[in-house]
Amino acid sequence: MHVLIATDGSPLSIAAARRGIALLAQPTAVTLLTVITEVPGDDAGGFEGSVYSPEEQQRLWEAEQHNAAVELADTAAALTGCEVQKRMELGDVATTICRVAEELPADAIVMGSHGRTGLKRMLLGSVSEHVVRHAPCPVLVVHERPEQ
Repeated sequence: MHVLIATDGSPLSIAAARRGIALLAQPTAVTLLTVITEVPGDDAGGFEGSVYSPEEQQRLWEAEQHNAAVELADTAAALTGCEVQKRMELGDVATTICRVAEELPADAIVMGSHGRTGLKRMLLGSVSEHVVRHAPCPVLVVHERPEQ
């Protein structure tokens, strides 16, 4: 079984990855995915283009890639007993998760969710809801547990 785990390196994502691996009984292949949502400085300007110099944009882009690599490394370190492939993509988070799941092909997707409802969900959107509705495979959504 090939499992795609979407992560942003947060404690919720890492807990969801651990729980997903435990519930899916040690899959044969695991791909960790983090998504960079925008190129830094790409929309920082107006009609004349970016307000950042090319060097500043490059520095910001490298920092964004570094942060994504740390997210992947932190999640991989939390998973024991399985080999993981790490993948970094650029794009809309929900759409990218579905696209990568189809490309692999993944047998299941694991992701965390804050479990927002009502106005917060309407304003912030729900990545997990989009993935559940559009994924090419089953999706395991691990909800954030209230603090004990």
